[in-house]
Amino acid sequence: MSRVQRILVASALLVIAALGLLVAATQTTMIWYQAPGADGIATEQVAVFEPAVVGTVIAAVAVLALLVHLLVVIRRAVSRWQWIVAVLLVAVAVIAAVLVSIADRPVF
Repeated sequence: MSRVQRILVASALLVIAALGLLVAATQTTMIWYQAPGADGIATEQVAVFEPAVVGTVIAAVAVLALLVHLLVVIRRAVSRWQWIVAVLLVAVAVIAAVLVSIADRPVF
């Protein structure tokens, strides 16, 4: 594989993992409205969805590792096992995002 192809593949892996991070990170907060009180005004409440926080951290670690992988690929050719680990990191980031997306949200 040529140097340009290695850099493009490593960049594509990084972008896919970054999209997984984006999906998980956008689901960390939940907004709900508390029933109106005596004054008749419903108040906006913000809650943190803990599985999304965990998924965000997992995906962020994968993205950071893939960024390091990209920097190493730019400098030199890497071994096959490093490519396998990079693909596994992408899978972990995407699976974390999917699990956060399908997780049950609490009912307020």
